[in-house]
Amino acid sequence: MHTTHSAFVSAPPEAVFSLAADVEAWPRLLQAYRWCRILERTPDRLVFEMGGVIRGWPARWTAAQERDPATNRLVFSHLQGLTRGMRVEWRLQRQPRGTTVTLIHDLVMPWPLVGRLVSDVIVGPIFIDWIARQTLQAVKQAAESAQRGAR
Repeated sequence: MHTTHSAFVSAPPEAVFSLAADVEAWPRLLQAYRWCRILERTPDRLVFEMGGVIRGWPARWTAAQERDPATNRLVFSHLQGLTRGMRVEWRLQRQPRGTTVTLIHDLVMPWPLVGRLVSDVIVGPIFIDWIARQTLQAVKQAAESAQRGAR
């Protein structure tokens, strides 16, 4: 499963990066994320456990987040849960009036024979696509709202 989602955000990359990196605040941005618990924190890596309800289904996962503010990139590696092995990259590109944000998800379920089918036909289109769109929209709204408030 490979998905790409993009949006233009009327805010600078630094503001978008800050919101996207702050997974502890995601439950306040989007109702689908119910809680987040930090398991490990270093200057450029965060390991966290998150839970929520994705399209009506309970979900829980552990992920590592690596931050690279110099290149405006965040990379999430899912370590536990149904999406174990998924890689999610946030790419932020400065534009004259804001930021283009691109989310890239890659996952092949590690199940013999049916892993790719389940990833490509069920998990990707039904769950990952939905939550990626919701998360991107929530970060966009929060960044643009903060930007309007700063003027």
